[in-house]
Amino acid sequence: MKTPALTFVVALLTALLLLLPPLTAQAAMIGTQEVIAEQTLQADRDKVSEFLNRADVEERLQAMDVPAALANSRVDALTPAEVATLAQRIDALPAGGALSGNDFIIILLVAILVALLI
Repeated sequence: MKTPALTFVVALLTALLLLLPPLTAQAAMIGTQEVIAEQTLQADRDKVSEFLNRADVEERLQAMDVPAALANSRVDALTPAEVATLAQRIDALPAGGALSGNDFIIILLVAILVALLI
């Protein structure tokens, strides 16, 4: 009795395996521009995050009742264009690290706008 049942199970498994569609793998070249854009985006995000983690910036955020964790999460939610704009603004800051009130307010306003939109 076991032999016909075993034969049926083996035949059924074989039929099912033969009916499965073949799995194919696809490979494509990744363009240099795509790699550079991704690396630039990550570098810009890191730059903005490092800026927000500075002690003087954290103090200003706390003075404005904005938790640092919220600001960092909002940086992660920024679009690539917004991150690039903020990173350029940070690069344009004076070498001594002194922020003018306008620069700091613009950076915070963009972060808050993104927070409100999301």
